[in-house]
Amino acid sequence: MWNSNPGRWRKALTTLPLLLLGLLPACSTTLELPTGTNGPITYQHFTRHNPNQAIYVARVNLADPRVAVRVSPGGPDPDGAGPWVTTLLPTSEIAERDHFDLAVNGDFFEAENTKDIEGKKTGYIRGKAAAPVGPAMTEGKLWHSSRTLRPVLEITAMKVAKLVEIGPNGPVDAGAMEIIGGGQIILRLGEPVLSKAKFTNQRHPRTAVGLDKTGTLLTLVVVDGRQPKHAVGMTLPELTAVMRELGCDSALNLDGGGSSTMVYRNSRTGRLKIMNSPSDTKERAVADVLGVTVK
Repeated sequence: MWNSNPGRWRKALTTLPLLLLGLLPACSTTLELPTGTNGPITYQHFTRHNPNQAIYVARVNLADPRVAVRVSPGGPDPDGAGPWVTTLLPTSEIAERDHFDLAVNGDFFEAENTKDIEGKKTGYIRGKAAAPVGPAMTEGKLWHSSRTLRPVLEITAMKVAKLVEIGPNGPVDAGAMEIIGGGQIILRLGEPVLSKAKFTNQRHPRTAVGLDKTGTLLTLVVVDGRQPKHAVGMTLPELTAVMRELGCDSALNLDGGGSSTMVYRNSRTGRLKIMNSPSDTKERAVADVLGVTVK
């Protein structure tokens, strides 16, 4: 199980002035905030050994008027009224297109023809027709509904975030502006939520989003995995312990595995950088992302 003693962590990388005093230590690096900001985003990177772990953390202050959060699909709808609603694109490409300063991969997704006619896996590559598993909303427009009850991150017009569950065709809160789905709520009211799913106790790369009690501090976490010399990944209980240690009151597990990606824009160079080490050795194309812009 995860050892929550902060002394077991080796400080690796941090950047920006902290928004609040977290439970994990931080240190300095050359990464900078988007131009003209004073701290609406805080970034930290932690490593641990026995087993090897690498965790990337970005905290976003939704109460800061300069911050905007948006759920963005990949490419355009490929089939109109058909079953697909977007096409797969890498997280960094979506972030560049939509001018995000920070982005992580979003919901689990389905894609067309992930195997060729000979049955060989072709993978989740750029341009494939796709759809997220759960609901998706951008700027108040619901562009995908789920077939089953799914947990989602919802951000309201007042820029307050919360975790709720939405079934087929809603209902959706009247004040909702951005919605992105996930697999499981792993933390609720500060307490772990247990799951019996098979992959719960297997270590994989992970992506999660957490909230404080007020719903105004968003914590985005990406965990590397499937790279034994670098990072083995985490079980969901281990990921839940990290979210608690980071001060989250609730948390949602997003798509993981090869999809797990965090990108961040360096203000000095103006370029987006992939902060973590994706397990496919390169970015996997995804159906949607959660992006943050600092004005």
